[in-house]
Amino acid sequence: MRNTWVVPDGVERVLHNVDAIEMLPGVIDGLGYRKVFVISSHTLNAKTDVVKKLIAALGERFVGFTDEVGDHAPVSNVLKGAVAVHKSEADVMVTIGGGSVIDFAKFIQLALSEDAYTKEELIERGPFSISADGMSIVGKSRATPKIRQIAIPTSLATAEWNGMGTPMDDQTRQKIDLMAYRGAPQVIIYDPSILAQTPRKLILATGFRGLDHAINAVCNVSPHPLATALAERSVALYMENLPRVARDSSDREALANCQLACWFVGMVLESVYSTWPFSGGSVIVIAPFAGVQHSDMACVMMLAQARWLEGLSDPPQRRITEILGRTGESFSTILTELLVEMGLPTSLDDLGISDDTLEETIPMLLKAHYVTQHNLREIKTADDIRAVLALVRH
Repeated sequence: MRNTWVVPDGVERVLHNVDAIEMLPGVIDGLGYRKVFVISSHTLNAKTDVVKKLIAALGERFVGFTDEVGDHAPVSNVLKGAVAVHKSEADVMVTIGGGSVIDFAKFIQLALSEDAYTKEELIERGPFSISADGMSIVGKSRATPKIRQIAIPTSLATAEWNGMGTPMDDQTRQKIDLMAYRGAPQVIIYDPSILAQTPRKLILATGFRGLDHAINAVCNVSPHPLATALAERSVALYMENLPRVARDSSDREALANCQLACWFVGMVLESVYSTWPFSGGSVIVIAPFAGVQHSDMACVMMLAQARWLEGLSDPPQRRITEILGRTGESFSTILTELLVEMGLPTSLDDLGISDDTLEETIPMLLKAHYVTQHNLREIKTADDIRAVLALVRH
């Protein structure tokens, strides 16, 4: 049992179930900022008027904008973004988008704070590792942040709750582990009406990514009692409200409850992330290499892990089924039913990933700390990985 609680690094204020555009100018002025650089997803900017309304609300505070983030935040885009923010002389970034957008701003913060404007400099100055006691994440960067971000999340996968991220190397299509010192957003603003602008499938898929995080906190090799309590509540909120969103993606109460679930599990991440099990780590490796969205990959890997853990005589997922009022049922069956109900992927075939591609990822998975080191049921060898993946092949 873990006896240390780690407060999320950098988050100072959370606004929940509010009108983000209405609240934003006051938040910026209250923190003493004067020049705002806005970063959004391309889709949100192109297909809705939310970004235009946000920029209009900023008035003379607005000094720059980009929506050139890209899937998995390629390093080349990060470096271009860092130059643009530097030239704008902004003193704060406002992000409106999902995990790629929020992570993108973390990497820009790292680049500006460390004066790192090449891929090699980012890789040298921004890595993170597991502490000597194995209980926490340690980032190499300790430069005082030259800029922070205020985040308005449009997904449910918890990227806003830590300073870590994994941009994609354009050449290798592999992820690079980076961590900005105090890199989590200074302020998080949860607005259900803005979340409702996200395509329903993406809301649901990222909700399952957040659910995966909550499950991994409960099924952790080194749990913390507070983390477990928050994660269990998060699981219940996701499982109750995601089906409501599937039926009506404008259901404000359900969306706000999903954001609350995101908040609960976000508070957990810094305390248990160092002992993350297979499903979380495998997503980071396979998704970019196979050209699949993180959130879609998470649906399938979460199911693979649930089936793998049912090989234990006393699977920890039993507690989750009790919370859901489905004592005695298989947790993987419950997950499968929910994924099917929402039209989300349940197999590697659904994702269009070939056997050859999976085989190429196995050496990378074996090297990934989060894949082989912290599993309640051992996953150590290439054959172990093949056995887990076979559980969701078809």
